[in-house]
Amino acid sequence: MKKQITFMKGVVWALAAFLLVLVSCDKDDQKGTGTEYDPSKPIQLTTFYPDSGIYLEQVMLEGSNFGTDPEKIRVYFNSKKAAVIGSTGKRMYVLAPRLPGDTCIISVAIGNDSLVYDKTFRYFSSVTVNTIAGNGNQDDYQDGDLSQSILQPRYICVDNEDNIFITTRGPYEFGGHNGHMHIVRIDEENNELITIMRDVTANIPAVDLETGIVTILTETTVGSFISLDPKEMWAPRFREMKWPPDGDRPGEGYKHSVVVNPVDGYVYTRYYHGHIVKMDPRTYEVETIFKTEQGDSYGLTFTPLEPNILYISFWGNSGVNANSICSIDVSNPQNSFKKLSGSTSGGHRDGPLEVSQFRNPSQIYSDADGNIYVADCSNHCIRRITPEKMVETVLGMPGTAGWRDGGKAEALFNLPRALPRTYTSMKTTPII
Repeated sequence: MKKQITFMKGVVWALAAFLLVLVSCDKDDQKGTGTEYDPSKPIQLTTFYPDSGIYLEQVMLEGSNFGTDPEKIRVYFNSKKAAVIGSTGKRMYVLAPRLPGDTCIISVAIGNDSLVYDKTFRYFSSVTVNTIAGNGNQDDYQDGDLSQSILQPRYICVDNEDNIFITTRGPYEFGGHNGHMHIVRIDEENNELITIMRDVTANIPAVDLETGIVTILTETTVGSFISLDPKEMWAPRFREMKWPPDGDRPGEGYKHSVVVNPVDGYVYTRYYHGHIVKMDPRTYEVETIFKTEQGDSYGLTFTPLEPNILYISFWGNSGVNANSICSIDVSNPQNSFKKLSGSTSGGHRDGPLEVSQFRNPSQIYSDADGNIYVADCSNHCIRRITPEKMVETVLGMPGTAGWRDGGKAEALFNLPRALPRTYTSMKTTPII
């Protein structure tokens, strides 16, 4: 579980490529003639290439009156700002930003001038993993500059502003519960790992994408959890669920995964003893809506294509649901619980969901297209369940533990347990 992320490795290649661009510029550019931005003249846009690509795609924009100071040039793919690597005045080099949308309008703004190219850039998703924080050291903890950071990440979530929230718990050998147990935030814009709370046993975080509030479960009491509100700069607040005087209530606080239902706004969790519970995020009042066989579950998600359908991943100690993906309709919980995948004995098999096999599936998340990604922990890989209910391995080599960046053919994981909220482009998101 050492696998984290970086998305700026490509900048090194970008700088090298930009040097090649400078060599190929025309004679006027080489002489420095007309290269500085002139506010009395309009900027002009002629073309850009390539016309499609993925996150961090190297894109050349051509025109005139760009100026030579990248800090004064603003380039957007739709509403996402692109990194400007350099400019000669007539040509500039940028990197496609993360998740700008499938079809992108590229705009350039310099000073008070702004223009839009007359053709669009097609953005494609890619399945790639890189490292942005941590160095594989599981025996220490250090916050601050990301390049110097050391952490033992366990679970993760990402908000709409691309803040990454992580709960740490190491050393990270299988089943390890010792070491540095903190709640941290990665501020990618400022290249910083920030400790929010130290020495707390915290489980999977989940973010409400409407309010930005992060909920993190603890096991101190049956109903204990921590909330982080962006309006309070994510200062941790201890909360306690409010249980009704009657009804089925868990006897212990073993609750690991949590998710917000975008349809009804309730926060859902499941306890080791089988209770599936929903909580009103305003009053903290809770209700047990269903009870399964006992066992651990480290993943809950809703998909945009199936409102109110809660998907649950079950660990290998979960009896009839062991090593499985199950679902329940939270609007009709008493009649809708289903085991969706195949063997409970654990294994690795792609194909139709009903015959697929997992081994200790952990955190799961759905993207905007309804694909469900699974951190298939003991298979050391990342799996995807398509909206057509087909299972495929998208990253990692099944059964082979390791730590290596790259795409489908190169990436290796060591007991991955966590996934972020979206995989529209895995080159932009963390995996632990």
